[in-house]
Amino acid sequence: MDILLEQLVYGSFPFWDRGYDVLARSPGCRADWTADALAACRQFGEAPSGVIPSPALFALPLPSGPWAVVGVEPQGEDDRGRPGALAFHALLVEARDYRKAGSDPFAFAGALRRDWSAETSLDALIWTIEPHKAATPADPRARRIAEALGRGRRVATESAGPIDALAREVWAALPEPTRRRASVATWAFGNANRFDLVALPRLAGVELDRSYVDPASIDEAPPAVTSGPEATGGSTPEVPRPLPLYRALAVAGLAGAVAAGLAWRGWEGHRSPEIPPDRSPANQAEAEPTLSPETRARIVAELEALADRFEAFEVGPIGDPTALMGRFSARVRYRGPTLSTAEFARLRAESDPDRDRALAWHERVKDFADDRPLPDDFARLPLPRQLDRLARSFHLEPPARPEDIPGVLLDALSRDGPVRPTPLAARYPALSDYARFLGRLPRRNDGGSP
Repeated sequence: MDILLEQLVYGSFPFWDRGYDVLARSPGCRADWTADALAACRQFGEAPSGVIPSPALFALPLPSGPWAVVGVEPQGEDDRGRPGALAFHALLVEARDYRKAGSDPFAFAGALRRDWSAETSLDALIWTIEPHKAATPADPRARRIAEALGRGRRVATESAGPIDALAREVWAALPEPTRRRASVATWAFGNANRFDLVALPRLAGVELDRSYVDPASIDEAPPAVTSGPEATGGSTPEVPRPLPLYRALAVAGLAGAVAAGLAWRGWEGHRSPEIPPDRSPANQAEAEPTLSPETRARIVAELEALADRFEAFEVGPIGDPTALMGRFSARVRYRGPTLSTAEFARLRAESDPDRDRALAWHERVKDFADDRPLPDDFARLPLPRQLDRLARSFHLEPPARPEDIPGVLLDALSRDGPVRPTPLAARYPALSDYARFLGRLPRRNDGGSP
């Protein structure tokens, strides 16, 4: 598989007197990509006293859209004779191409360069990658790190040098939804980029928020636990289900409801113009489900993955879940022309072989109608109720567990296969708008018929 990479080089070099600056960049490297890549490089940090820089790699999504896979290469002394100079070679990958590459930053490591000169110039690069191959890690630490990342947690570990081999094992074990959103730094001197997995020379003095697991739980093997009630004082603790399972169950449970929602009926009058009234008990504090930090982190990660899948609608990577849901609800909508009542009746009477497909399009776009806006107090609602309101705004009956809702939205709002034009559009112009809109939707991973 061939992937197009834009690239730039930023750093401090002994062959000039400009300090840290851009040495070269490919012509297709947009200004906003450059600005975001430079900001990420500047947040890499400076080597602590007594620490000698080593080659490392980091990868993260940029606010402007692409992923940056960055090689960090020590340059010795800078232009003023000070030690610790670094060069950053950034490969910029469109988000859709990064997913095609298995969301594996190490698939691009071979494209990173180490040597630079004053005459360096860069063009876009075509890089051939192999499909991502899952593997069970041999290192117990890699298994524990992969499990933590899969639960939506972050991991910071102290290391005297880069952890490339360990990080590669972790990425080989991660499920695809986790790889899609997880950032990594095999070594860094600060954590202003808030990497999901990062190795640092020293953890002391580095501020880590509650999304990071206790480093001791990664570095030390967990105590052996005897199976059975006696190991837990008479009860067996609940074991969280892995992400693919809960999504699969949620999708399976709602498959009938989603299919029923696609039944043929006219546009006018079949939808309620408002989200059904809140039937929560008066004592909302008792009724509201309590989300663990792990569950909340997983929901946020799944919402970000949802926005990433609908990149054609420019939802964008927004870290705040409230803002992300509001932007998703506003952008993933059909606001084009629709078949009139008379046109719908004529279309149903057609004998054209494309008739059924056109009627299905008409029903499909109704799920995306902007007829159920989010409530005015949406930003003040707790996260579970925000998720409920978001699902209902797309005419979906939300599942009981809030953490299932992003997966259900992704499945229900994706398309089954390609959207091919139909000659019927010559007589029913709205069908052309239907096709353009539906063609922008992401395709379900399990394929399906057109």
